[in-house]
Amino acid sequence: MAHRVDRTAVMVGVDRLGRELVGKAIEAAMARRLVLIEDDHDPDYLHPGRAAVILLDDVGLADPVALAAASVLDTRRDDLEPPDGEVTERVSAAVTAFRSAVPRSGSVTLLEDLLASEHEIVLVALAERLDHVRHAHMWGDLAEARAAHQEASEVYLKMAERTHARLAARYTQWCRAFGERYLLNAPEP
Repeated sequence: MAHRVDRTAVMVGVDRLGRELVGKAIEAAMARRLVLIEDDHDPDYLHPGRAAVILLDDVGLADPVALAAASVLDTRRDDLEPPDGEVTERVSAAVTAFRSAVPRSGSVTLLEDLLASEHEIVLVALAERLDHVRHAHMWGDLAEARAAHQEASEVYLKMAERTHARLAARYTQWCRAFGERYLLNAPEP
C-alpha cells in the first residue's frame, strides 16, 4: 500500500520530500498494526494508506502534511494511532499539530467543530472516516456499525456535501448501500 500511495502522490504532484514525509507517517502508523493486527486482511490493517489514497485519488490533495496526518489518524481504534510524541519524533511536529486539529468521530460537537475547521482539515476528517465506515460491515459489531452509519448520515455526509462533490457522492453511496443492507427490515439489537 505504501508503494501505491507513493505512485499516486507522484501523479498528483507531491514532490520527493513530501512523499518521504508521507512514507514516514505510514511507517509510524504501521508499526502498531504489525504488532496488534495478526491478519493483514483485517480492514484496519491498511487504513493509513487507504486514507491517504482517498485524499489523493478522490480529492487530488497534494499537501504532504495533510496526507501524512491522515495516515497517522485513526478515529476508530485509539490503540492503533501512534502517540503525539512518536509522530513528532518519527514524522514531524507539523503532522502532529495537523492531526490534533482534526475533529474526532463521537464528539457531541462534531458538526460544529468540522464547520469551524479549515478546508484541508475537513477533507482529512472526511477521507479518514470514509475509509473506516466503508468497512463497517466487517467490524463484527453491528451496533457499532449502525452508530457509525447514523453519524456518517447526520454529520459526515452533510459536511461532504458542503466541502467536496466526490466525497459527498461516496458518502451518499455508502450510506444508502449500508442502510439498505443492514437497516431496512433488520431486527433491533
